[in-house]
Amino acid sequence: MKAYKILTVGMLALSATACNSFLDVTPDNRTELDSPEAMKELLVSAYPRAHYYHVCEVMSDNVAERLVTGTHSRATLNRQMYMWEEGTETGTDNPVYVWTNYYESIAAANIVLEALENEEDTKEYAAIKGEALVCRAFCHFLLVNLFAEHYDPDKAGRMLGIPYCVKPETEAIVHYKRNSLKEVYDLIEEDLQAGLPLLQDQSYEVPKYHFTKAAAHAFAARFYQYKAEWDSVIVHATAALGNSPKSKLRDLRNPAQANGRWGDKDAYASKYFKVDQPSPFLMISAKSWWARDAQSFSLHYGMKKNEHASLFMDKNVTGSPVTGTYATFFVISTNSAGCARMYKFDELFIRTTIGASTGVGYAVSTLLSSEEALLNRAEAYIMKNQFDLALEDINLYLGERVRVNNDDAHADFTPYKVDLAKIKAFYDGQEAYPDLQPFYSGTISEDQMSMLKCVVDWRRKEFMQEGLRWFDIKRFHLPVVHTFEVSGEPAITLTGDDLRRAIQIPSEAQAFGVEANPR
Repeated sequence: MKAYKILTVGMLALSATACNSFLDVTPDNRTELDSPEAMKELLVSAYPRAHYYHVCEVMSDNVAERLVTGTHSRATLNRQMYMWEEGTETGTDNPVYVWTNYYESIAAANIVLEALENEEDTKEYAAIKGEALVCRAFCHFLLVNLFAEHYDPDKAGRMLGIPYCVKPETEAIVHYKRNSLKEVYDLIEEDLQAGLPLLQDQSYEVPKYHFTKAAAHAFAARFYQYKAEWDSVIVHATAALGNSPKSKLRDLRNPAQANGRWGDKDAYASKYFKVDQPSPFLMISAKSWWARDAQSFSLHYGMKKNEHASLFMDKNVTGSPVTGTYATFFVISTNSAGCARMYKFDELFIRTTIGASTGVGYAVSTLLSSEEALLNRAEAYIMKNQFDLALEDINLYLGERVRVNNDDAHADFTPYKVDLAKIKAFYDGQEAYPDLQPFYSGTISEDQMSMLKCVVDWRRKEFMQEGLRWFDIKRFHLPVVHTFEVSGEPAITLTGDDLRRAIQIPSEAQAFGVEANPR
């Protein structure tokens, strides 16, 4: 049995003394992958171990400049992302940290896959192979959608992707070439299609932290959505959701009313990302300060009261008479300076020693969920001109998020269901909802555009502070305007085709041959 060295991966030279590019080999730190149990243990490291939330949220239109006092240890990251600048720091939550940790996860998957080449073709080993392949595909998928432009089939062969790594590195110094965007997507699809049929849900002790069949189908639905292959989106989203999608949606009523009162923030946060919730298909726990930063009132750029009142508190497309704090079942609070925050993340803080005041923060979150799968399917139905099916999914979702009676959280939603006319009346011609410009925009009818705006609007609300808005901004070429109402600086705009939508390749990776993104 071959001894596999535990590797630190990331295509980086983070210090002057590091001589490696993709590997940092520790000769006396080896693991024998001599059993299914050993391989499963290593596969835990094949899942994303960093969060892109701070990067993506602050680059998006979910934030604005706020009046704050004092300093913050991630003020530089916060400012650079708001300005769409290259990240210069290497600490937790910075772009280079995301890049490094995702490639480390890919390396773990590759080590397992190589070890499997020498094993018998048993059902247990097949399941391990399936999980490793889907993990490798997923990490590359997230990386390419962060550090490259969005997929366009007519241009993908000429567009820069990322290095797609399929083998463990054996050399200390390696220079890397970026695959084209088409090559990356083809390889993701190859891994996904090969791995998904091999997955076995019963092999996991805690399925929510692994690629179950449902999680892999949810990933596939998003993958094919980005390629605009709508039939595949519907097939995979339906496989993930099953026969009773409503039973899989997160119930926001009960945690919001914990301890006998509406808006119990601590209870809401403690229950939002939990394995006993039906909504999460794939959860991770990653080293990150986002659980506290998302709720911080001391970062200059973040959620702001006025902007988010229009999203969560004003009248919405349903026509519900309830406005203000109770308009939806999301829990948000504000302070006197006009800052706003939601309560989704509950930090796990690991102290350096018993009784120490210092330590490491971890944010538990969901990367794939039933809500996303449902909204993705609705979008696919829209693009197939199957409006009746799209409206079924949209109304199912809205019925679980919009409060229609101030005194009864379980009041009948039926009178407030939306239809095409209602959607058009609310979204058409509104400056807040500009036309979407995906690569297939020439095929979108006026009615489809109205329906799509509704889905995109509610996807923004549902995944506020979870980063997904940034991917819709890229996919639909939406402009982003960042203002400076506090400091008085001139507003800055990220246009629909601005090259800065692709995060710059970390300089540490550029030093080892990874071509920089054009600017």
